[in-house]
Amino acid sequence: MTTRLVILLACLAVPAAANLASDELLAAFQTRLERGESIDPICESLEDKDGDTLKALLADLNKAWPGVRDRYLKTLEDEAASVVGGGNDSRKRIRDLREEFLRIRNLDEAPMKPLLKSKSMPAVEELRQMLAPSAGEIVAKLPPATTKLRQAATQLARFRDAALDADYSATPSDSVEQLAAAEARIAAETGDLPRDGLRILEKNRRTAEDTGVPEDEARGVEEANLWRLLVGLNALEIDPKLCEAARDHSKDMAEQGFFAHESPVPGKATPWDRARNFGTTASGENIYAGSTQPESANKGWFFSPGHHKNLFGANHTRIGLGRHGSHWTQLFGK
Repeated sequence: MTTRLVILLACLAVPAAANLASDELLAAFQTRLERGESIDPICESLEDKDGDTLKALLADLNKAWPGVRDRYLKTLEDEAASVVGGGNDSRKRIRDLREEFLRIRNLDEAPMKPLLKSKSMPAVEELRQMLAPSAGEIVAKLPPATTKLRQAATQLARFRDAALDADYSATPSDSVEQLAAAEARIAAETGDLPRDGLRILEKNRRTAEDTGVPEDEARGVEEANLWRLLVGLNALEIDPKLCEAARDHSKDMAEQGFFAHESPVPGKATPWDRARNFGTTASGENIYAGSTQPESANKGWFFSPGHHKNLFGANHTRIGLGRHGSHWTQLFGK
């Protein structure tokens, strides 16, 4: 299939009294597509077109868009698994990487520390590429024919969005976003993380939304859980009460000027006290200061042996994360 399909499908929608200006735009779009030229000039020119031309153009594009989009996405679904790969060699590599990661995790802290950067994090990244590839990583490996389908769909999406914007249409100009979201969904479905773990991640998203856990804290919990799933451990359920307790400790550290697991605040001396104050229990705690981003906190804990052992503890079942300013507290529960 070539990019000519874009216009062939569009032409199905052309009425008997077609708008000649719309036809010229479609022809120019097809020519640029076939030559691999930028469609930016055509998209920019739409701002100067009259309403009748834009409505005629949108009628054609709305006819073409679903077919081009769906054919590309169906092909992507069919090919994604083979692009990512698998087989006995991959399974053995996954096993070896996980065994090496957990072996390092169980070392004493001194010999463990240098290996966290040289061995453990590279292992996690390789496992992610094998078990949870991004849409971009899958797209980069597509065969030429499917790449052409994607180019046609992407350019048509851009052209349709530009026409919708120029026409001030009530229809959302989200064709490009639709395509990206669908690619992300296919990438997620192509991955080979355990389904029970993925269900916990989805449950955590709903829990965080329903209970008002801040987005950055929920994001940090999801990243930690993804790492755990990649290395063969269980995903942890988010505990909003642990998040509250963690957030409260981060606030105390920031405002009271201390950085420690032992708190000088009455009634909050230990992590267990702090968890109990919020109606839950704790089995471990990590603290971090220096960034407002959860990814920085997680990375800091990953490369710190004692915190790393907590982060990848096999006996945890719950997790909470709380930020105040650039202070973070991570609490675990059994």
